[in-house]
Parts: sequence; C-alpha cells; structure tokens
Amino acid sequence: MSGPFRRSLRIHATMLRDALRPGQPMAPLHLRRAAMLAAGLPPYLTVQACHWLGFGLDAACFRDAHKESLQAPLFVLGIPRSGTTFVHRLLAEDRDRFTTMSTWQAILAPSISERLLWQGLGRVDRVAGAPMRRLRDALTRWLAGDFDAIHEVGLDDAEEDYLALLPFAACFIMAIAFPDTLALWRLTALDREADATERDTLMQAYRKVLQKHCYASGGHRRLLSKNAAFASWAGALADAFPDARFIICLREPASALASQISAIEPGRRLFAVDPERKHLGARFAERFAGQYRHLEAQLQRHSDRMVAVDQTDLRAAPGQTLRRALESIGVDTGEALAAAFDRADDVASRGQSSRHVHDVTEADRPDPALLREMQACYERMRAQAARPATAPFSARKVS
Repeated sequence: MSGPFRRSLRIHATMLRDALRPGQPMAPLHLRRAAMLAAGLPPYLTVQACHWLGFGLDAACFRDAHKESLQAPLFVLGIPRSGTTFVHRLLAEDRDRFTTMSTWQAILAPSISERLLWQGLGRVDRVAGAPMRRLRDALTRWLAGDFDAIHEVGLDDAEEDYLALLPFAACFIMAIAFPDTLALWRLTALDREADATERDTLMQAYRKVLQKHCYASGGHRRLLSKNAAFASWAGALADAFPDARFIICLREPASALASQISAIEPGRRLFAVDPERKHLGARFAERFAGQYRHLEAQLQRHSDRMVAVDQTDLRAAPGQTLRRALESIGVDTGEALAAAFDRADDVASRGQSSRHVHDVTEADRPDPALLREMQACYERMRAQAARPATAPFSARKVS
C-alpha cells in the first residue's frame, strides 16, 4: 500500500501545517485551539502509527487477505442525516448473511493484527469479570455526550467503515477538526475535485480495509457497508465494485442540511472552529448540492443496481420500503431480514420512531437558489424511489 501510505503522510503533513499556520479563516490559532491541538494530536498520531504497524504485520502474517473477493457487496450511501444509520443497522440484524464493521473495529482495529490483539484482550477481560468493558462503555457514553442523541454511539454497534480510513487521512470527519485543509473537503466531492490518481488510490485503500475485515470475520458472508460521507463516491464505488448493489437514502434538503449543521455543532465547539459562523454552513450547503447532483446521475446510470429510498417512507413503513428496495436490485430478503422488517413496521405503525427538530442560525442558512436546485434534484430522485405498498403515515412531515 505504498500509494495510500505516501498520500497519508502528505495529507497529515498538510493538516499539521494548516493547523499551525496563523490567520486561517475557519480555524484561527488562538489559545483554546492551540491547547486542543497540543492535547489531541500526540495520541491521534500515535494511534495512526499503530494502525500502520498493524498493516505491516498483516502483510507479513496474513498474505491471503488480499485474495478476499468481496463478492456483490451491499453499500448503503446517501445524503448525510437521511436515515443511512437506521437502514444499515436494520440490515445488519441478519448476521448470518451480512458482515459489517462495528465502531471499535473501524476505529481501533482496521488491521487484522489489531483485531486479534483486541479480541484476545477481551477474552482475558471477560474471565476477570469484564471490568475493562464496563469502563470502556462508561467512557464511550461520556465522550459521546450530546452527540448520542443525534447519532447513537456504541462501540459494538454497526458503524460507518470510513472510520477505518483514518490512518489513510481519508476520513471526512477530520475536516471538522482541520477545516482549512482542502484535501479533506475533496473527500465530499470525489467526483468533481479528485483526479483519477487520487480516486484510484482511495479505492485501493478502501478495498484493502474491506478485505481485511472480511478475512478477519471469516470471509463467508456478504459485506454490508454504510457511509453517508460517501455520497460523492457512488460512481467510483460502482466502477471499483462492478457487482455491488447500492441503497441510496434521500431526505428533503432543507431538513437534511439543518440536521447536518446541528450534528457538527459539538465538534465545532470542541475543536474551536468557525467561531464567527461564516464558513461551515455555506461549505456544507455547497457540498450537499454537489452530492444531490452526483447521486441523481449515478441512479440513472446504474438503475439496475442502485435504488433510492426516502426518509419519509422509512419513517412510515421501513420494512415494506426496504423489501421493495432490495427486490428492485436483486437482493433476497431472507427469513431473518423479513422478521426484522416486520418488527420495524410494527414500531413505525405505533408511532415509536424518534424524531429531532433542528434549527440553524441565519449565518448557516443556505443560499435560496442553491436550496431550490437541491430540492428539484431531490424531487426527481424521490419520484423514482422504492415505495412501501401502503404508507399510512407517508404524509407526515419530516424535519
């Protein structure tokens, strides 16, 4: 992985340079931010170095991992805050057919070597009564804080595997801490801003990460992957995995963008970025618009293996909606998923789905013309989306 490694070194060096350079527009270097960088950068870089050591051990000890075929993976993509986590975790209930990364695997063990190490330590901890597991869970709840109400966090939960790309400096979440590094924002516009070499390098790194996961998980189940941050990666993924299937989650643009701005607020405060609220809202709106356009183009290009589902329908009748979506791309539901879908429909029929209302400041509101463009794109995709047979709550407004 010499190409991904060189790219990681280059982007991490750029991140450090941008973070320490005075006068940056989105992350000015004041005392609070300097203290955050001094406290956070050493452990972050140490963890990434450990991951690369794990990759090196994998190359020496698990040479067959690169032979994992990743046959017909199922990718859950979409606009951020559009229900991708719900769809992912519902599909992941069929553990006999699907394998997907959990939070701890993606963050702490992207290599096979690290996976085996942590599993060994876990067995020792269980023999001792699991004190470290209880401490781990308590620490996770504390670190998650208010964010847990927006996106439920659990180290054993099915999670976005783009977190395993942190060692490659290819995980967009880092842009919240280093918003002036343009290379990180390119990850949200891969179709428009990354050249062919960078796209190929990222696809090579991502394939290796997925192969390692499947190898460590036994290799006999279908890969299930979910990443809302990959909305602009749909075309590249379709080319890199020609037998893959895709579920594309949609949401009405104004509420999706408001929810996204709300979701990054804890990170905005933690990393002391965009203090005057002049940049991030507009930057996210521009990225969202490009992602709506890209997803529409890819849904048309790959109509035989990509299907859209709308959050309104997922709230009203999730099981029925996903049944139709899977059927349209040739994926069998199976008994375990059928039971999970029935349970989800029962919960939805009793009005027990959670709902959050988000508001944004005037500075974070998108340009009206850009919002109209996104809305038109969304409505065209929604017209072609998989729909439940009956949707008694489909008229309910989703914010």
